[in-house]
Amino acid sequence: MKTLTPSLLRYAIVAVLVTFSFRVILSALLQSQQFNFVIPLAILFAVIMFMAGRYYGRKDVAYLPIFDIGFRFHLATFLQFHLVSFAWQLFGRPSGYERISTLYWTFVYWGLVLAIHFYYYRQVKKSTIKNIHRDDLFE
Repeated sequence: MKTLTPSLLRYAIVAVLVTFSFRVILSALLQSQQFNFVIPLAILFAVIMFMAGRYYGRKDVAYLPIFDIGFRFHLATFLQFHLVSFAWQLFGRPSGYERISTLYWTFVYWGLVLAIHFYYYRQVKKSTIKNIHRDDLFE
């Protein structure tokens, strides 16, 4: 079964670009001590990522009707966010207010949520035949 679809790859590219932009703007805001804009920026980032995931997720269903409750997109988001963020910490110009421990804790908490999502993904996968929902297969 093909799991790396064109829509997922396009989403991953958009997600990397959005995450890199988020890291640059966040560091600039923190460096200039404009802390009031950090939370709105994080909310805007989450909304943009959700909208991109929803858009490409719908295109993905049209391309390949697999039933995975969004786990592949969640995993792709998790991986690219942390790869970009750790790369920014190592090679970029993070603000003095950006501690690496915050990124570690984000990794742990988000990883727990991803593990829960994976558990539900496996439960749903048991009710499918070759990743196609039974109701869709026998209509």
